Amino acid sequence: MVIAAVGKNGTGKDFFLEYIAKKYDLPMTSIGDIVRELAAGDGLELSRENLHKTSRKYMDAFGQTFFPEQIVKKIRESGAPVYLVSGVRPLSDVMFLKEQFGDEFLLVDIVISDDDVRYARMLARGSDRDGGSVEKLREYDAGEEKIFHTSESEKLADITIFNDGGVEDFHAAIESFYEKYIVGTK
Repeated sequence: MVIAAVGKNGTGKDFFLEYIAKKYDLPMTSIGDIVRELAAGDGLELSRENLHKTSRKYMDAFGQTFFPEQIVKKIRESGAPVYLVSGVRPLSDVMFLKEQFGDEFLLVDIVISDDDVRYARMLARGSDRDGGSVEKLREYDAGEEKIFHTSESEKLADITIFNDGGVEDFHAAIESFYEKYIVGTK
């Protein structure tokens, strides 16, 4: 089974995957890791803008499925029965992974309903790439939508998990997801 998470920046999609990976010792890879590696190799600072430019550069040169192709190679080489994937954004990523893994691909949409809550949580994580205001966050969202059409990917999610409550609520939702969808597949 291959599990990927989608959602806007700061919703907790990476936390969701990392929590499961660490707690249950499951392998995980990220499209973002591949993009960062390529951007660094091109001598670029790892800013959000440069990462978007790098993504576009490699997708323009090698096609929309360049990054998911790299992910599929890693998954197949691992031989792991459950594999987690972070950084899935464009519809082409989702469609490619669905084609490669069929019913063994599960897409989870992580949602925070209130942008102010999402922004406050992003500030709490201390990332300097998260912008200086809720308005800036919305600009980032609009930029990602323009480049990646992320809302189309979210519409294809098999499961939606809301991260509107506290951390304990999110942990409980993750544990419930694990019990329902992963136990028995390992």
